[in-house]
Amino acid sequence: MKKDMKIEYINGNPLDGIIYDFNFLRNEYKRLKCPKDVYNPTHLPFEACKWFVTLSERARGKTTNLLLFGMLIWWYYGTGICYLRSNEQMIMPKASKDLFSNIISWGYVEKISKGKYNTIVYKSRRWYFAHADDDGNIDLQASDSFCIMLSIDKNEQYKSVLETKNDFIIFDEFIERYYYPQQFILLCDLIKTIARARQSVMICLSANTIDLNSPYFNELQIREKIENMTQGENAIVTTPKGTKVFVEILGKKTAKAGKKQALLNRLYYGFDNPKLASITGSDTWAMFNYPHTPQEFKILSKNHYLEYNDKLINLEICQTPDGVRFVNCHFATNTYDDSVIYTLDFSTDRNYRYAFGITKVDKYLWDFYSKNLFTYSDNTVGSLVEKFVDNVKKGVRL
Repeated sequence: MKKDMKIEYINGNPLDGIIYDFNFLRNEYKRLKCPKDVYNPTHLPFEACKWFVTLSERARGKTTNLLLFGMLIWWYYGTGICYLRSNEQMIMPKASKDLFSNIISWGYVEKISKGKYNTIVYKSRRWYFAHADDDGNIDLQASDSFCIMLSIDKNEQYKSVLETKNDFIIFDEFIERYYYPQQFILLCDLIKTIARARQSVMICLSANTIDLNSPYFNELQIREKIENMTQGENAIVTTPKGTKVFVEILGKKTAKAGKKQALLNRLYYGFDNPKLASITGSDTWAMFNYPHTPQEFKILSKNHYLEYNDKLINLEICQTPDGVRFVNCHFATNTYDDSVIYTLDFSTDRNYRYAFGITKVDKYLWDFYSKNLFTYSDNTVGSLVEKFVDNVKKGVRL
C-alpha cells in the first residue's frame, strides 16, 4: 500500500468504508498502458452501482484486467481483492497457480508499485506483492495480502474466521452448466461476511460464456433487460427494491482481431452450428440447437406443465399425421384447475408434482424425453427443459 495516500471515509467512519477516488484510479489504470484489444474496466460506473455483470465471448482479458484494477485499489487504499469461484476445487493451488502469471510477466507489478516490487507470492490462498532478486530469490514481501481466494460452497466456514477489509470482489466464471441449490443466496451470504457493514464494496461477476438461461439473471432481476441486449450494449438495471446492477455484453474485438477471428473461423469453424458461438465470436447467444416442433400435428393432451427458472412451459403430447407421438414444449402464461405442474420447488398444492412425478401418466410423458421425442418452440425453451432434467437427475431441490 502506498503510505502517503490520503484516505477519506464514508460518514467519516472507517467501519462504513472508504470514499474511493475512481477518476484517480482510472487514470492510474491508463498509465499501465494495457493492450487496447483487451477488456478495460475503467468504464464501469463504480460511482453509481455495486453490482457489475460482464459477459463476453471468451479470451477477452476480463479477469486479468479486473485483477489489475483491484491491485491498484490495494496499492493506493490498502483494501484488496476477494477472488471467488463457485466451489473449493476451483481455488485449489493446481487450478489457481497461474492466476497472476500474465500480470507478472508483463511487468505490471513493477508499474503499480513504482519499482518496489516485481513479482507475486502465493501463500495459503492469499497473494502478496514481493520482490525477487536476479536469481529469483524473494528478498522483500509485503506484510499484507492484496488478494484472497474463497469459494462459495465453503461460505459457512468463513463466517467465524474471515477477517478482511477487501472491497473489490470478483466472482469469476459465474455462469456454469450446473448450479447447486440456492447458490445466489450463498453468494450474498458470503458477500455479507466479506463486507460486514461497509458501504464501499464492489461486486464484479464475469463469465466467458453467454447462457441466456443462467439462474443468476433471475436472481439479479436483470433477465428482462439482458434478453433484449446484443453485443456491445450495456445498461444499469434498478431492482424494485433499489439495488443498481450494471450489465454489459462485450462487443467484438478490434477490427484487426476481428479479421484474424474471421480467418480462423473460415479455416476451422465454418459450420452452421449455434453451439460454436463462444468459439467463433458470433453475435448470437451461445445456446444449443434443440429439435424444433414439426409443422403438422394434432394435440392429444395439453394438461402438463413445467415450472422452472420463473418460467412456465406447456408440455403437450402430440401426434404427427404419420402416427408418431412426441411432446411439444412451448412457453405458457397460465395453468388450469386440472393442470399437472412439474417443479423442483416444495409445494403442497395438489396440482404440483416434484421432479418427474410418480404416476403412470407421468412416466409415460417423461419417457418421450428419454427417447429424444421432446421438441421445442425455440432454443430457449429447450435449454430450460434440459436444465430442469439435469437438476432432477442430480437430485436438486430448490
